[in-house]
Amino acid sequence: MIRFLIRTAITALGVLLVAYLGLIQIKGFASGADITQTAFLTACLFSIVLGLVNAVIKPIVQVLALPITILTLGIFALIVNIGMFYLAAWIVPAVVPNPNLLLTGLAAIIVSVFSGMAGSVTKRG
Repeated sequence: MIRFLIRTAITALGVLLVAYLGLIQIKGFASGADITQTAFLTACLFSIVLGLVNAVIKPIVQVLALPITILTLGIFALIVNIGMFYLAAWIVPAVVPNPNLLLTGLAAIIVSVFSGMAGSVTKRG
């Protein structure tokens, strides 16, 4: 349970970073503003939903998109990642992704890096 909370908090910090940079919008949190408790809880909720989407839906989509991923030498995997980011943002209406696909892709990459770091920090020895 502690590992789950730590992973969620680290991923939420990544979400807050991309919101601070202006790549996404969290309602009630402006780019460059101080972090509030509501913004952090919203980022935690978004990171939980994103983790669930990545655990349940993303593997199915990746298998279905495998031929086009092979044809594009793996670039389509980034499109799948961006799609999962948009899906999680659709589920959590307080998070609004940037309509620019490249900026949302950058946000998805940054959050994925934070999520990966959280996984490596909290993995069992």
